Formats: sequence, C-alpha cells, structure tokens
Amino acid sequence: MSPPSRSRPLAVSVAGLALVAGCHTIRSSEETTRGETRRERRAGPPRALPPRVELTDDGRLRFVEPLVCGQDSVTDLEVARVDRRTPNAATLIVGIVATAAGAVALIQGASGDDPGGSPLTYVGPVMIAGGLPLAIGPFTGNRTTRRRLEVKQVRAPGEDERCGERPVAATGATITWSGLRSVGAVDGEGVFAVSPFAFVDAFAVADAPPLALVAELTELGGGRRTLEAVIDRTDLARAQAGFLARAGIDATIEPIRKVPRLEPGVLRLRRGGPAGARTIALTVPLDNVGPGPAFAVRLILSSPSPELDGRVVYVGRLAAHAETTVTATLPISDEAFAALATSDATVSARLRDAFDASPTTPIRFVGRIAGP
Repeated sequence: MSPPSRSRPLAVSVAGLALVAGCHTIRSSEETTRGETRRERRAGPPRALPPRVELTDDGRLRFVEPLVCGQDSVTDLEVARVDRRTPNAATLIVGIVATAAGAVALIQGASGDDPGGSPLTYVGPVMIAGGLPLAIGPFTGNRTTRRRLEVKQVRAPGEDERCGERPVAATGATITWSGLRSVGAVDGEGVFAVSPFAFVDAFAVADAPPLALVAELTELGGGRRTLEAVIDRTDLARAQAGFLARAGIDATIEPIRKVPRLEPGVLRLRRGGPAGARTIALTVPLDNVGPGPAFAVRLILSSPSPELDGRVVYVGRLAAHAETTVTATLPISDEAFAALATSDATVSARLRDAFDASPTTPIRFVGRIAGP
C-alpha cells in the first residue's frame, strides 16, 4: 500500500526549509593587527651638536662635533579580511524540531492498530531524513579564514639618535689649565698635537688632579671657538698604556735588585721652527752608571714660562751602564717665542724614576735661549 500523498508536501516543506535557512552563517569583517615597531632614520643630513673635547685611547686630545640623526618610530599595521563560517541557529533549531517530530510520528504510527496504513509511519522517516542533516550540518565545516588586504605603516617622530661624529675644522689650539698653557696644531682628524701626558706624568696618574681645560680653537676660516672640558684621573688611567705604546716608551717596571745611579749632563735649549709652528728643542745627556737598570725615567720641567712649566719628557727604561741623549721638541706660541728671544729664561729639569733613585737636585738652564 503506497503512503498517502499528503506526506509529500511535508517532505517538500522540510527540504525547502533546509534550502532557505542554510546550515551556516558567514560573517565578514576587516581586522587591523599591530605588527612590530622599529626605529628608522629620517631622511636628511645629520645635525651637529656643540663640539666637545675627548681623550682618545692613545692619550691624545681630539675636538669633535657629535652628530645626531632624526629617528621615526615605524609601526606596521596589517589590514585583513576575516570570514567566519559559524552554525546557523535557525537551521539547527529546524533540524532538531523536524527530527524530534519525525521520531514522534514514527513511534506513533508504528505503535498504532494499523502501522502500514498510518500516514505517520511514512511521514516520520521523511521528517527524520530531512531533519538530521539540518541538525548535524551546522556543526561541520565551520572555520575562520583570513586574507591579507594590505600592510600600512604608521610613522611617529622619535628621539634623535647619535650617528657618529666629525672632527672640528681647526688649524690650531691653545689649551690653558691651572695657569699653564699649551699651544699646538690641530690635524684634519681634530687631534691636538700636544698630548695631556706632555703635562701630566703618565707614570703617576693616580696622583694627578682633574684637568679643567679651556681650549681656544683657531678655525679654518680664521674664526675662534672656545671649548671647556674636565679630564679626570679615570680617563687618564684608561689612556695611559696607549700613550706610552704610541710614544715608543718602554714602560717596564721590575722589582729593584740593584740600584741605578743616573747622572744627567748639561741641559740645552734652542728656539726654532717657522712662524706659527715655534718650538723649543731640549737635549740632555743621561748616563746610568749604576749596577741596576732604571725604570720609568722622565724629566719634569719647571719654568716661569706657562708654556714650559710642568712639561714631562719621557725616557722610560735605561739599562745599567747605559747612556742616552734625552731629546724633546716643545711647541710654543709666537708670543712666548718672541719673549724668550728678548729675555733670559730659567728652566729646571728634575729627574724621576720608578723607585726615586734619581738625584734630587734638578739640572738648570739659565740665560738667553739661542735661536734663529
């Protein structure tokens, strides 16, 4: 016996609901994700900060202009299209209702007096067959897909950052400190010709007071610029070994086993050099007539002239029974050169060594310094 024809419209209705409702809902949106933030140099030339004085690792003064470059904080922003496939609640409800109603109809039809003649016997399976896919389908195939649309960059001004340095364009400098003065040339790298260790004892850095320096620079265009700096004993200690190595001074100090005996000769001074590069040439014969080597030997000058006073002339190690001639070229200003040419000079040189075995009486030069 064929099922009643009225079960067909019901099945068609269930199928129609499935087609209309659909198992899933698709929701699309745009999302912006913040990526990494980095610093990038801004286009354009660097900006120079006020010049400063620094002490190099090999014990030289250098005049430099620190450079800073503009920096931007750059953040990547990723814009993406996000499609979310989620269960359709209406379809799920229809599926559950249809499946439950079909089950109820099937049970009622099968438990009746004439199961084969009851339309519920046929309608129930149809409703179950249509409802189950609607109840199960929304839980399958759910996913989220992401598609990048673009990456944008957001820039914000950041703090300037050091990006090197450049030498001050100067031809010469006059350094003053504690009433003393040093004059010399400045090379293309901004390095002053006279090391601080020419007026600070490199073998007694621990006793050195801070150097409050005032540097008056002569610029390439003829202008003047004044810089100030303080160099403390920590800076000097850092540069001590580099200075001694660059100057070729044997800085070896060994335990004393045999006592040296240093005997200096006559201290001689002579003026020389072209205008703008005036110098005083110093020579002193020095013998070690003792049985032991002398270590950290140097001469320390004293003079009324602020450009000669306090100068240190290094010898280093002098072997037992050895002799040498101590020489030094001391740059001075044209003014000091002229003053020494027209008046007598007094210069004393005191010997020092690592174990204070040197004579305590200084050698002296008194009189007119010969020159061109």
